[in-house]
Amino acid sequence: MKNNLLFVISHQPNPRFIKQINYFAQNGFNVSVIYFYRDYLADLNSSIDKNVNIYLLDKIENGKYLQRVLIYLKSIFKIKKLLKEIEPNKVIITNIDILFLLILNNIKKYTDDIIMEISDLRGYTFNNNCTDKIQKSIDSIVLDRYISKMIFTSPEFYNFYYKNKFNGSCFILENKPLSTIMPPKVKKVKNKKLVVGIVGLLLDKNPHKALFDYVKDKNDIEVHIYGKGTHQNQVEDYAKKYKNIKYFGAYNFFTDIAKIYASLDMIYMSYDTEQGDYNIKLALPNKLYEAIYFKVPIITTKDTYLAKRVLDSKIGYTIKCCDLNDIESAINSFKLDKDNFPSLFENIDEKLYVADSDYVELVKFIKG
Repeated sequence: MKNNLLFVISHQPNPRFIKQINYFAQNGFNVSVIYFYRDYLADLNSSIDKNVNIYLLDKIENGKYLQRVLIYLKSIFKIKKLLKEIEPNKVIITNIDILFLLILNNIKKYTDDIIMEISDLRGYTFNNNCTDKIQKSIDSIVLDRYISKMIFTSPEFYNFYYKNKFNGSCFILENKPLSTIMPPKVKKVKNKKLVVGIVGLLLDKNPHKALFDYVKDKNDIEVHIYGKGTHQNQVEDYAKKYKNIKYFGAYNFFTDIAKIYASLDMIYMSYDTEQGDYNIKLALPNKLYEAIYFKVPIITTKDTYLAKRVLDSKIGYTIKCCDLNDIESAINSFKLDKDNFPSLFENIDEKLYVADSDYVELVKFIKG
């Protein structure tokens, strides 16, 4: 039986998808990827297995929703041609928008095995006005008719919304690293000053600003920022103005991540819970597992699922969003506790932060 697996995703492959793409390509699948390009995400296509077929549809600019619709419509004919070429018998998609593009191209001509992977929730899932109710009803119909299986990066996404919408098979695939693709650990840097890191997409304007405002006049603390995103300009402005706030730009996860974490004393994963976005409260970011893997204590926001995981494992501190006093308290507590963290990290079961056994089960799940 052929195993032509197609990923159709709404952005260029990020580390989470590259892990999956490469794993399937190296475990008996003929893998193809169709994607849209987002300029605020790093281009990591050079890290994709050379046997994977990669197809760029178009570029989407952040926030321009009407333009996005037009680009989606324009892409319909490109997708039609690619489906004929690829002949997928299994498809992994990222959202309902992508599903509609496939429905318009008669995807069931090729396969009934369409798997949707959920790494965040849309705004309408949290609200209950008339438009939101209509969108939720559409979800119920479309999921029942077209989706065979679902994958969730956090169990709370399923518990909060999809358990009442989808009765099919589900798989929890937290965004843990695979040991086979992690670069070798490097020797920990002994910093003269305490170094707090921000790593990844620069999307959380207010939490980042709070940290910058707290440390900007401190002589014994530095903030090192790695990544790019919609609030990159704010980071660059602070870095130009203050010597102890340093911006290093975009990075390649597959070549740089070990050196980055080796240079940090703590990692700042505070998200903006003031904006009413439930994703923040339910998500489990890849940085959680990276921090455990490289044994770097965490600062994150209270009243989130991530905070619960951090506190349960005793690997960091929680703060009220954007509260400078809480930031100070967390940093001062770390100064007192830092010698305890190595043993706390050692006590964590590797299966909780490394995905090797998860991916063995994932292949079985996809094959069905």
